[in-house]
Amino acid sequence: MTGGRFLSRRGWWAPALAVTLALGVGVSVSAPGAADRRVSPGGHPDGHSYDLKPADAAELAKALHLTAPRGARLSGTQARAALASASRVSASRTTGPDFELPFLCGSQWSGTTRSGHSPSYYSVDFNAPSDQGKPVVASAPGTVTLVRSLTYSYGRYVVVDHGDGYTTLYAHLDSLAATVGQRVDQGDLIGYLGTSGNSTGPHLHFEQRRNGGYFQPWFNRTSWKFGSTGTSRNCGDRPVAGDWDDDGVDEVGVFRPRAVRTQYLLDHGAGQALRWGYAGDTPLVADYDGDGVDQVGTKRRGDAVWRLRSANGAAATVTGVGGRHDVPLAGDWDGNGRAELGWYRWSNRSFYLRWPDMKVRTVRWGSAGQIPVVGDWNGDGVDEVGTFDPTNGRWALRVTSGGTATTRTVGYGRAGDLPVVVDHNGDGVDEVAIWRPRTAKFHLRTLAGARATSQVKTYGAPRG
Repeated sequence: MTGGRFLSRRGWWAPALAVTLALGVGVSVSAPGAADRRVSPGGHPDGHSYDLKPADAAELAKALHLTAPRGARLSGTQARAALASASRVSASRTTGPDFELPFLCGSQWSGTTRSGHSPSYYSVDFNAPSDQGKPVVASAPGTVTLVRSLTYSYGRYVVVDHGDGYTTLYAHLDSLAATVGQRVDQGDLIGYLGTSGNSTGPHLHFEQRRNGGYFQPWFNRTSWKFGSTGTSRNCGDRPVAGDWDDDGVDEVGVFRPRAVRTQYLLDHGAGQALRWGYAGDTPLVADYDGDGVDQVGTKRRGDAVWRLRSANGAAATVTGVGGRHDVPLAGDWDGNGRAELGWYRWSNRSFYLRWPDMKVRTVRWGSAGQIPVVGDWNGDGVDEVGTFDPTNGRWALRVTSGGTATTRTVGYGRAGDLPVVVDHNGDGVDEVAIWRPRTAKFHLRTLAGARATSQVKTYGAPRG
């Protein structure tokens, strides 16, 4: 039985002269002829990609997959032209990303646009009552590719890459929570709504794009009706696993965020529901007291506050462990049978493991876009670190034997899967597993000698 697991679980204005550049991006460029400060509903003027300085424009164009012929990076002048002239492209609500409103589960938001909206009519300006400082979360799973803090244009903004050319952009944020290279699941914190850059009133400027072009935005597989108010269904289950009854065998479960009743659902006996945490919190599971039973916990959204549940249902609150936006971890780092806390920091791709003596051991591991995991990979009673690449289903596990650390690479899963670590046969060795959001199916791997087999179990609610 492992001590703990982390499961993953965001115009420029030329002279009045028509200009055409052959950029290899399927667009031609004409200088706009309107004022450079556009007024959004609610009276918030905002200018966006058209007014970016050359270096800033080049960064954004790269993040949006706008390139010159043969994939070369655009110059600043070319990037501004390409951004200003981006056109409508084809995108499928059925096969594209499962975009949800970029706000906490159950919250209500109005989304508007207008003729001449910069940089596109298909951009959405979101508002809600008293919305200044409210959390903005990832609309769909992806990797953060750009985080910028400008004093003009988009202001503080984040770009998330969702694969197949799809990106989302979150602008005018009051403060930032995302880091370049971070893998975000749907509902992970991007930042807080504000009025930075060319904006005079709080709102979230939000864009869905494909290869830099625009399309009619959708949420929950339904086209957004501009001027309407919608309720966020950014409420997807997140997979967990643990030994819920001290029988030495791990079972699966899910963490289910809700507006008023967030809970863990555990596959134990007739099923167990534990009300714990809040929408936007990060779940973690571990045997915190060494009694052989894994307990649930959460790290509060955007804060270094951990709430760990004891066997009798009491809460232990831990503060000052890790940073506000670090990923929470728990594992038995020294083999004493009791899990300790740890965290993963996206900025330097390092694990920080806090031992019983409160000393912290740092292990640098992983690459951009990979998800941190923890497990006992060789059955020695000590948890080690690892990563899962959600773009190709590749695991990189750190295995230590005799003081020497080696890398074990395992291929299990496919693009879009979420990692799970589970000892589901009770042999004391944690195995890699995945949960497929579209089907809510766990795929549990068992290695018998050189032969690997899989068991499939449906648990939780499928995402859109």
